[in-house]
Amino acid sequence: MRYSSALILSMLVLSVASNLLGWPMWPAAVLSWLATLRLGRQLPRTSRRQALLLGGAGVLFWVVALVRDTPNPLVSAIVINQPLLMMFAGVSFLSLATPSEKATSTQQQQGSLLGTLFGVHFFGAVINLSALFLFGDRMQRRGQLNKQQMIVLGRAFPAAAAWSPFFVAMGVALTYAPGLDFLSLLPWGLTAAALLLGLVALDAYRVGEEFIGYPLNANALILPCTLALSVVLIHHWWPDLTIPLIISIVSPISAILLMSNADRIGRLLHQCNDGLPRLAPQFALFLAAGVLSSGLAAMLASWPGGPVLPFSEFGEWHAWVLLGVIVVLAFVGIHPLVGVTTLAPLLAPLSPDPTLLGMMFLMGWALGTGSSPLSGSNLALSVRYNVKAKDIMRWNLPYAVSGWLLCGAVFAAHDWLA
Repeated sequence: MRYSSALILSMLVLSVASNLLGWPMWPAAVLSWLATLRLGRQLPRTSRRQALLLGGAGVLFWVVALVRDTPNPLVSAIVINQPLLMMFAGVSFLSLATPSEKATSTQQQQGSLLGTLFGVHFFGAVINLSALFLFGDRMQRRGQLNKQQMIVLGRAFPAAAAWSPFFVAMGVALTYAPGLDFLSLLPWGLTAAALLLGLVALDAYRVGEEFIGYPLNANALILPCTLALSVVLIHHWWPDLTIPLIISIVSPISAILLMSNADRIGRLLHQCNDGLPRLAPQFALFLAAGVLSSGLAAMLASWPGGPVLPFSEFGEWHAWVLLGVIVVLAFVGIHPLVGVTTLAPLLAPLSPDPTLLGMMFLMGWALGTGSSPLSGSNLALSVRYNVKAKDIMRWNLPYAVSGWLLCGAVFAAHDWLA
């Protein structure tokens, strides 16, 4: 096993043990940093530059905070996002449970648009980016996806970030919206996702082409539905267990139990040796964002009276406006994580409603990554299936605006029911 793989696997085991036994998280965090630094040379240039910029800004914030005798401990800079890295490593094993393709290209049946839309959404909600390639490879013709297929895959998959506990977006929301309860958030996330999927279907039907989709059957949805239900039930029975911890335990165990018997050991070794090191770009981004967020929070804690914001309370209207900010930033290449980790410490003095704050974070992630041509999922589709980024931007700009308006309706409903 590679040294970096051993570090990440040890980090996962130690993180789970630390959460269950009440041990400090910094030893596991040190393993995350060591693994990321070791894999630093393998990072894409864009990922390396972004991580250095975020981390550098965080270091400057910490210098100012320490000079001003901040009460925040410096160790928070390395441990704040450790639950998310634990979750990343755990969820990566779910790719082992991806169903295999047995049909040949000449025998493929044509899947329906709605079947493909809901299929990639629910599969993506569990196995994440692997679902895009599972569906895209089956749907492509001569190595390309058309506009209609890109609309469905590129938007329906990220929409799951609004509710799925297996998306790291949920871990981010639970980390940066203190007091957030997953079960209280779930209905609102599902509502937002349903509205976004309806908009995706409407846009796809408007294209008017013959849709070549993924032939999905009901049995294929057993995996995502079973895993999602198991997380909800475990959280209900043991509310003291956090969602990232449950995901980190359930995902590897479920993947091993549900994966095909063919070459089980070989696939596990491949995941450990090759799958885990591929997490390096995400690890670098989240570690750097943790330094930035903790540094900003430490600087604000050392600032008498805190920053002067243009509003003195955080309500649905403010959430809707800031959601638009996150989406706009995503369009210019700034990951929603950066928006979340920057806004969270700024809004903390207002004691925002955790559910409302979590809704804003998750909707921003779902809509921002689904519409931006520079998001990881859309870039992956663009490169793999020969779709121009400028076309994705042109197709998705109206979706971003319409989706923002629909999310505003969800905020209004939350305000009315609350």
